[in-house]
Amino acid sequence: MHATPEQSEAGQAYAEALHRLLPFHFFYEKAGKPLPNFTFLEGGEMPYPYRSLLVHNNDMTPTLAAFHHSKVYLDVHKHESNEEFVMRLVSLHAAKSNKPVEYGAIAIQFAGLSEEVREEVVAGKKPLGGILGEHAVAHQGSPGAYFSVRADTLIADALGQDVDEILYGRCNQLLDTSGAVFADIVEILPRSNESEDWVGSVSV
Repeated sequence: MHATPEQSEAGQAYAEALHRLLPFHFFYEKAGKPLPNFTFLEGGEMPYPYRSLLVHNNDMTPTLAAFHHSKVYLDVHKHESNEEFVMRLVSLHAAKSNKPVEYGAIAIQFAGLSEEVREEVVAGKKPLGGILGEHAVAHQGSPGAYFSVRADTLIADALGQDVDEILYGRCNQLLDTSGAVFADIVEILPRSNESEDWVGSVSV
């Protein structure tokens, strides 16, 4: 059976979506679970306060810390690693309340990172953004896509949300000074009751 142009375009769009959602898709595939329903958006389509929290080139760790007026800590749910990279399914929590403030997945390439930074990354005790900030590692965020997602049981449990709640997030990459990608990240935020007038302006 030959693919029609419409089928080819649909297949290409699906492949691109899976690529954007790596490493999140990796952990779902490994668990034999279907991906939840993601809808990709333009940055300008993102509602507030999620637009202020997601549509920027900054690290999410300081952005979420400023928004929640709290330090943020890391909880690793699952991980895969070898000598070249580590991949994790994680949540971030506000230290003041222990409430989850982000859920997602990250793949970090070790090449180019100093031994000291690499050791902290491997330890899995701190968010990557916090480690990079503490060690003054020059880098830049490069969000490739924004999305809404209908929470499945895994996302809902991790973020304390209702199943089928519409949540918002982004697919981001971190680039070193040469422009090489050293981290791929999928970030999903819980629903927020904060004012929609909040605007984040935390620099990396």
